[in-house]
Amino acid sequence: MTMIPSSDATRTDAEIRARIERLTLEAKIRLLSGKDHWSTYPEVTIGLRPIVLSDGTVGIRGVRWSEEDTSINTPSATAVAATFDPAVAAAMGAVMGGEARRKGVDVVLGPVINLQRSPFGGRHFEAFSEDPLLTAQMGAAMVTGMQAEGVATAAKHFVGNESETDRLNSNSVIEERVLREAYLLPFEAVVAAGGLGVMASYNRLNGTPVVHSAILTELLKEEWGFDGFVVSDWGAIRSVVASASAGTDLAMPGPHTRWADGLAAAVRAGEVAESAIDEKVLRVLRLAARVGALDGIAPLVDRTALPTPPRAEDPAVQRSLRDVAALGTVLLRNEGGVLPLDPVTTRSLAVIGPAARTPRTNGGGSAAVVAPFPISPLDALAGSFPDVDIRYAEGARPSSLLRALSAANGRAPSGDGVVSVEFLDADGAVIGAETRDRPDTLVYGMGYPDGVPEDEVSAVRLRTRITVPEDGDYLLSAAGVGHARVTVDGAVRVDDDLVPINDDAVLGMSLPPQAIVELTLRSDRPVDVEYTYRPAPRTVAALRLGFDTAVPDAARLIADAVDVARAADTAVVFVGTSAENEAEGFDRTDLALPGAQDELVRAVAAVNPRTVVVVNAGAPVLLPWRDEVAAIVLPWFGGQAMGPAVADVLTGAAEPGGRLPVTFPADERGLPSPFPEGGDVVYREGLDIGYRGYARSGAVPAYPFGHGLGYTTWDLGEARATSTNGGIAVTVTVRNTGHRHGRIVVQAYVEHPAAGAEYAVPRFAGATACELDGGAQAEVSVTVADTVSRRWDAATGRWEPITARPQVFVGTSSRDLRVVTT
Repeated sequence: MTMIPSSDATRTDAEIRARIERLTLEAKIRLLSGKDHWSTYPEVTIGLRPIVLSDGTVGIRGVRWSEEDTSINTPSATAVAATFDPAVAAAMGAVMGGEARRKGVDVVLGPVINLQRSPFGGRHFEAFSEDPLLTAQMGAAMVTGMQAEGVATAAKHFVGNESETDRLNSNSVIEERVLREAYLLPFEAVVAAGGLGVMASYNRLNGTPVVHSAILTELLKEEWGFDGFVVSDWGAIRSVVASASAGTDLAMPGPHTRWADGLAAAVRAGEVAESAIDEKVLRVLRLAARVGALDGIAPLVDRTALPTPPRAEDPAVQRSLRDVAALGTVLLRNEGGVLPLDPVTTRSLAVIGPAARTPRTNGGGSAAVVAPFPISPLDALAGSFPDVDIRYAEGARPSSLLRALSAANGRAPSGDGVVSVEFLDADGAVIGAETRDRPDTLVYGMGYPDGVPEDEVSAVRLRTRITVPEDGDYLLSAAGVGHARVTVDGAVRVDDDLVPINDDAVLGMSLPPQAIVELTLRSDRPVDVEYTYRPAPRTVAALRLGFDTAVPDAARLIADAVDVARAADTAVVFVGTSAENEAEGFDRTDLALPGAQDELVRAVAAVNPRTVVVVNAGAPVLLPWRDEVAAIVLPWFGGQAMGPAVADVLTGAAEPGGRLPVTFPADERGLPSPFPEGGDVVYREGLDIGYRGYARSGAVPAYPFGHGLGYTTWDLGEARATSTNGGIAVTVTVRNTGHRHGRIVVQAYVEHPAAGAEYAVPRFAGATACELDGGAQAEVSVTVADTVSRRWDAATGRWEPITARPQVFVGTSSRDLRVVTT
């Protein structure tokens, strides 16, 4: 049989249309809704197999959250953007694309190319940057890297989905010019790069739900010529006629979607044209052809010709992720050159903070993956300083969400695994079972084990036996959205409904409410624990079992840390956010580090002038003590290799190569709000997003966009700008004036004062990274993106070039710029 290449659009579409003609209306409509949470229906009569979709912004989960098949956990999108190198984004895309192939995934739901409009945004860590151009460059590169592995992507969330608060209903009010020049720019770039899919967002845009909006057809598909597919965000289709008449092609998840229940009747009643159904089916089948899911049509990439993808535990993967994590790590401050630490001259080291032992390698919600157990920063530092006296102190406990029960304390009744899991029907009968080792990842509402009938599961029961190394007071937690019943040695200790902070279904995964049981335990007497969980309606069935020592007094924790720090040559304090204040499903109400972490840093810095602070956060946080410490290191959510990468940066084995893709504010005044007012999220700042707003107001941030230090010094010579094929290239000679090999990110900015006030502040226009040995120099060229020299004319509905001569700047951050000779 001769295969039609899917790259031949004319022949492919003709073949697909012929197959569509063989389908009944019901068969066509069935193809427009998911079969289950992660896959579409097959149709054997036309040679169609199911198409498998999976979340994928920091790794590919597959159809189940399970440690049985771990996922590669890449650094967060913000950490990747901090490299200012699209080649790194493409490489991480290729890693995730390969992982998708290995897990049998056809469509990766990502990357997130919304803007980091406000540092209060709950999913800030999943997005690349506050700058539209940098987001566009990194997003397009990541899509290209993923799709080179033979999978499709669905860039998300189209469009105006920069808030989590009431995200299913809120209305993003965005002026047309701002929408075009900022928030649509990354999607435009991804489409131009060949992105195969887009995810339509939950929110309304200027009064109309995006899934109902003409923007999907008139702009995305017609104006931009996008011939790919549009998939709804999960559960975003909440109408029949309005959504089916717009540009969404696939309603997820299935099987009970509004289209599955009512679309056939709407077509027969003449409310929706059958031609609209045929167009959607065409796009779904076009997707199937491109990923190899449609017989007789060759995919865009022959997966069988590609090498077998490595697993998360592969040493080469670990090395690559470690290098990228270090490359994206930003050195915010380094007074007196306290870093890098010398393993030879350092005699003692205080390592403080819970993130040193259990770092956050990715954020909560749909982005979360089950990665191999990471090497903690504490263990990595011990490996880097084998002859150094390292003392650890907890210092603070900023999260009330207990650490997950582990093999150190829990054992399933069978003796294998940490917990046994039983699935119960409405009568309490066991209809399936498994054993799990990591009860922090028990998400079943998106996929039960094979053989477990999902529709019959009424409850999930966990059983374990807990032992402790010493007598004392401990805490046990049972978490999940729904009803919890917990017994300890047969005695009922919890029998109550657990209610989340809002009604977003994802909170069962990102921030499940928990019931806490206080226990006084003896080392010679194990206790048997049973947790029966009944999921609440319309939520993701997810549960976890936590266990920890009783919460110490905060003052005592700080005092213990101070004692350890006082006796050490250098104190390294790990601080950060928690799942309770940075995750999907809610926005942050403040930017302060949670708990007593600010007090901890100040107390340690007061007794040790060589205090280094490592900030394990996915988004900006306030650093009120920044002038009181010697150094500040920002590894973001650095992925599964974050621990070794941090050790590499602290010891100088790796350069801290990152630069800030987002502004770190000095305080919360004047920042854009993600919180709806009367249902509206009004983008009042217009184009003055992030650093542009600071340039406009004259306010001084804690650390500006583009900022980042290294372990050497640099000199930038005179820069010049030249015209090239209608564009501009900025060239500058850079010299490494230090003794160490280092990395510099040369950044170009453009302003057009004559084009109006909106364009009279410098806007990021491109960057080039350069690495040189000490004493070496090189000429670096930065190509100025042509998109910074156009503006949208709402009156005419078209792009207009900005013909006025621009002012061009070059430098190393948005606040360290010099005028370029033109």
